[in-house]
Amino acid sequence: MNNNYVIGADIGGSHITAALISLSNGEVAADCKFKEPVDAGAGAEDILARWTACIARTLAAVGREVAAIGIAMPGPFDYPGGISLIKGVAKYESLYGMNIREALAASLGFASGIYFENDASCFALGEAWSGEGKGSSRMVAVTLGTGLGGTFLRDNVILHEGTGIPPEGYIYHLPYKDGIAEDYISSRWLLNGYHQRTGQRLAEVKDLADLAEKQDTTALALFAGLGNSLGEVLAPWLRDYEAERLVIGGNIRKAHPYFLAPLETYLRDNGIATTVHISGRGENSALSGAAWICSTHINNNNAR
Repeated sequence: MNNNYVIGADIGGSHITAALISLSNGEVAADCKFKEPVDAGAGAEDILARWTACIARTLAAVGREVAAIGIAMPGPFDYPGGISLIKGVAKYESLYGMNIREALAASLGFASGIYFENDASCFALGEAWSGEGKGSSRMVAVTLGTGLGGTFLRDNVILHEGTGIPPEGYIYHLPYKDGIAEDYISSRWLLNGYHQRTGQRLAEVKDLADLAEKQDTTALALFAGLGNSLGEVLAPWLRDYEAERLVIGGNIRKAHPYFLAPLETYLRDNGIATTVHISGRGENSALSGAAWICSTHINNNNAR
């Protein structure tokens, strides 16, 4: 058994990515990284077959035994138990109540540990380990995409309570304006906003970013609004937590030229000293974070 490497996997709404990760530095082995498309609305057998195929392909390319498999998984999910609780969100509902750990261990023939953690939390751990958060003691990571993910870390440990920590350690559900934060800080808000203001529907946020690049005033105003809203939601928590760094990931991060300045301006005007950083690692951070979860379990097992 080689305790220096693990497999990290990131499960999204339309795909799974798996790769070999070094436990010495969190680096992703590009020649042992594979992606498989997944229909999140398919039956459990089909979804598990896709996940198994991607992870098995990675294991075969590695050509050696690995100590564990870590998986960045969207919620709701019983992460310690490995049981899917996803329901009512139009993805992976056929897996509800299933023990994913047991199913994957059987389909892969993998006898070592398989561990799970929230995908946004894995992103945060990956950034703290080998990304924009490296060297920071108090870090907050936010993922901007179809939803709003948030994680508070203290010395690479996920926090769910304490001074400056929102309920359960999440930010998507914080009360904001006429709803919750995620209603105003997400791709849904951006695309619906453009449709409401122009009567035109855009397929994805990239289309809106392309318009912003062309100085479309509506697109620019929407991104500025998102940045300002993110500042309003985060400011009191960043202040109370005394966060050193805020790291932003998710697909919307690619449009940061249009929302970063309003966000930083709001924080500065409200006396928040937290520095803002845009992730450049993409899904590699989630993969590294999944590996970090493995290393924690391996170390705990070795200490017994």
